[in-house]
Amino acid sequence: MTLYMKLGGRKAIMQAMPALHARLDKDPCFDIATFRQEFERSDDLTEFLIFLSGGAPFYDGKPVADLLSPICTGEDVYIRFVDHLVAVLFTERSTEDEKDALRQLMDQLRPQVLDPKPVAPVLVYAIEPDPLNA
Repeated sequence: MTLYMKLGGRKAIMQAMPALHARLDKDPCFDIATFRQEFERSDDLTEFLIFLSGGAPFYDGKPVADLLSPICTGEDVYIRFVDHLVAVLFTERSTEDEKDALRQLMDQLRPQVLDPKPVAPVLVYAIEPDPLNA
């Protein structure tokens, strides 16, 4: 059984987002002013968590560094974010192994979020002549 199924699927993850927003808003370590759009207008965080937990074969939203770096400004803040995430996604019936599985996944993402490396631009060459210059 995937972590996605253990969490309760898409519906459970979507329902956890308002609780996560409320927890982050109350925590003085977070300035969610820059993160507010992720909760109000974007589903990128939800879709990323669905992908990360094994509920989707791909994720085509905002890169994880762009998604979480504005709110997770340091090691300790990232750990607190993961703690809040675990608290809202799991129920009292969840096991520590299930919680640890999500923590391990998030731990693997830590370097990408806290120390994102710039990506070199990709050169694209046209095979066909440019029709606008013809």
